[in-house]
Amino acid sequence: MNLHFASRHPRLVLGLGLGVCALAATVALVFAGKRKPDDVFVLRRNFETVLVQQGDLVVPVPASGIFVEKEKKLLASPTSGTVEEIPFAPGAMVKKGDVVFRLSNSRLAEQAQASRVALEKANLDLKEAVLSEKIEAMAQSSRQKELERGLAIEVRERDALRPLMERGIISKLDMARADAKVGGLRSQIAEQADRVALAQDLGASRIAIKEEALKQAKDGLALAQQKLEELKVRSSVDGPIQDVFVELGQAVSPGEKLALVSSSNDLIAALKIPQAKAASIAHGNKATLYVQGKVVRGTVVRIDPKVRDDSVLVDVAPNEPLPFGVRAAESLAGDIEGAPTSEAVYVERADDIQPFKERDIYLLSGNELHRQRIQFGALSGKYVEIRSGARPGDRFAIGLDQALYAKAALTVAD
Repeated sequence: MNLHFASRHPRLVLGLGLGVCALAATVALVFAGKRKPDDVFVLRRNFETVLVQQGDLVVPVPASGIFVEKEKKLLASPTSGTVEEIPFAPGAMVKKGDVVFRLSNSRLAEQAQASRVALEKANLDLKEAVLSEKIEAMAQSSRQKELERGLAIEVRERDALRPLMERGIISKLDMARADAKVGGLRSQIAEQADRVALAQDLGASRIAIKEEALKQAKDGLALAQQKLEELKVRSSVDGPIQDVFVELGQAVSPGEKLALVSSSNDLIAALKIPQAKAASIAHGNKATLYVQGKVVRGTVVRIDPKVRDDSVLVDVAPNEPLPFGVRAAESLAGDIEGAPTSEAVYVERADDIQPFKERDIYLLSGNELHRQRIQFGALSGKYVEIRSGARPGDRFAIGLDQALYAKAALTVAD
């Protein structure tokens, strides 16, 4: 302010100062009148915001259903017999190889006993044939050695007569007789060698026949024992016994149904989805199964072409081992990956935002937060679908103190 002017007009200056003070007081009263006594201020740095978006989003289709068996095994009677024992009742879990039924058959038992007797006889016959062959071989060998010894004596005697013949002591006729005797023994030795070889061949043939008879007896006993073993009807899969069709003491015929066993290793999830959502589901789509509080990933393997009660049945095969103890007909829930939709409204997931929950969320508008009831839908990756309560472009305030949610509105301060 110009000092000269102020010194000449002191009252005017004082009036201007008082006017400025009055104006400031009036502005303060106006703002004080706008502020409510119960307003709650929140510092902007104490919370974060996430943007509500709209666009392409794969929204899982919620589903529910039960586990069903991919494979069932029908146990049938292998032969005629009587149900002697039923170790397991319907609903019991059995392992592959467990005996589910024991049948009795007197005819098969008699055949097995006869086969044992035949095997023992075949064993004895073979031993007898081997012993006979040894005895015959020894006899033939002894005869040949005896002839060879006789030949050796005759050869020496003949050789001793030759000098005597040359000196005329003995006649040439006696010498010829000695040569004939040696030749005869040599012929007998050759014939005996043939007899030894023939005896060996005959003995080997008799032994081979007895060995074949023994093999047949063993095969016969093995077959009889196999038929007896088949009277123990065993499960071919791991799983529960679904049903038993016979009673203790009942006579059964070959091929008659005994029980139905389900395979617990090949369970699939049979899930129902609304008919309106079926168009967004395709073979090979990923799915999430919620089983006994655990998450199991799966894949769509079948979509029922029929519609029942406005629902479509979708089969999902687990890609991971199921929790221990899960069995057929056990209920479960799941989410099936659907086709992307451009109309989806969604927001990035945070601790304050959970799928399939309805809760109050503060929406940021300028410097104010307004509480709004939001209904969330399915989870898709890091995003959560919004079913109602918000529009694209809205901003959610997250990370606020839970005590603040009692207020319908909050004021944001920098």
